[in-house]
Amino acid sequence: MYPKNNLKELEKQIKIDLENFNIPPKDWISSVNNNPPIVIIGAGMSALCLAFALKIKGIPCVLFEKKEEGYEGAWLSPALMENLRSPKNLTGPALISPSLTFQAWYKAQFGLTQWDELEKIPRVTWHRYLQWFKTITAPKIHYKHELIDLIVERKSIKLTFKTENEEQIYAAEHCVLAMGMDSLSSPNIPNYASHLPQKFWEHSYAGTDYTRFKGKNIGIVGSSAGAMDSAATALEHGAEVVEILCRTDDFPRVNRSKAASNQGYLSSYAYWSDTQKWDFQYYLKKEGTPPPFGSTLRVSKHENAYFNFNETIDKVVIQSNKLHVYTEQHHFILDHLIFATGFKLDWTKNIWLERLQHQVKKWKEVYTPEQSQSYDEMGEYPYLSPSFEFTPKVDESLDVSRLYCFNYNAHMSQGPLVGMIGGVAKGAETLAEALAKKIYIEQYGTQINHVKASEDFELQGDEWITDKTYRNTKRKIE
Repeated sequence: MYPKNNLKELEKQIKIDLENFNIPPKDWISSVNNNPPIVIIGAGMSALCLAFALKIKGIPCVLFEKKEEGYEGAWLSPALMENLRSPKNLTGPALISPSLTFQAWYKAQFGLTQWDELEKIPRVTWHRYLQWFKTITAPKIHYKHELIDLIVERKSIKLTFKTENEEQIYAAEHCVLAMGMDSLSSPNIPNYASHLPQKFWEHSYAGTDYTRFKGKNIGIVGSSAGAMDSAATALEHGAEVVEILCRTDDFPRVNRSKAASNQGYLSSYAYWSDTQKWDFQYYLKKEGTPPPFGSTLRVSKHENAYFNFNETIDKVVIQSNKLHVYTEQHHFILDHLIFATGFKLDWTKNIWLERLQHQVKKWKEVYTPEQSQSYDEMGEYPYLSPSFEFTPKVDESLDVSRLYCFNYNAHMSQGPLVGMIGGVAKGAETLAEALAKKIYIEQYGTQINHVKASEDFELQGDEWITDKTYRNTKRKIE
């Protein structure tokens, strides 16, 4: 059923599937300035899935991507994992078409036997799949357009993009932020690194060339999946020693987010009470997430990899062009530090976020947890509607509900529907459904006038004879 080198046949089947679903449906959007009513910032997995969900509903959109074509998302760089931790059979962004899944794409190229032998999806293979998905679903994308300003106005969002040659301004009726971790966050760099010259350290998401670590002593700060990926990549490029420095006394053992994942969780989370959401997210943060099994083995197979637990860094001093890293227990001498310390919400990272934070509600302004669950970082996340909309803080004249947070920074409000392969389809369908409703209601007058002005006659008036005599004599009904 799945012969090798059969991708063309699969693409023919997809075309048939979409035709049978009447996709794309007929146009129904009334555009004011001939621009698509929806702008999506980004062209990674979430953005592509949303664009497809909108296409299914007959809603045009345009995507703006800061990278060049073929390099969207994090999969080629800066991600370093060999394989995805997600199960290989997740349907991902395919939505209504089984033939658009990774599984169908892989089987069509490599056959059923290789699919059965595949344990995890290689990172670069997933990137290739998304490139194919993009080609098939055919969204409109402007590449090398970096968002540098965003102004919320009364009935639109004013966007300014930096291109290779100039700045361009675009007025969007609705704007979706789907730039992944870059959307509202910055790398989380410990305070003790603030005085260190940049040549001595980097974040694990920097996307640099690890060949320069050959023969060097490298320190990895953190215990996450990113920590394992950075450590393994440094070792594979010839690092002399890699010291993994973990604050915790052990790795977490169970991926609680994975344990929670089912269709009820995906469908209900956005409608949980604020208390339920805070309780659960606080629990997940305190429990932590273990690094993937394969990623950990990728490190531990090297004899020159050292796992150090209960190692909180007190200070770092530079002596003789070396980093002297001091913890409560030990003194490490290293050439370079890699911080696998995740990301933090950063409302000050650019001019438009600095402006936006004064216009939208944050969790800390809506919900106050019990003292035992106080967590400042959680309170900084945007407080969103069930439809991913930002909610206004004070000034109702600015319609921030035209701006949508479709990225990881929505996780407090939306849980598993953002940034995860298993939840992206549900998230995209939820947002597309909300946008369809909002656009129609906004255009209600135009839409109803179109109904009233329609001349799509089903009858012309000549299908019957009005003066034809009844075949029997008419009788008075008594």
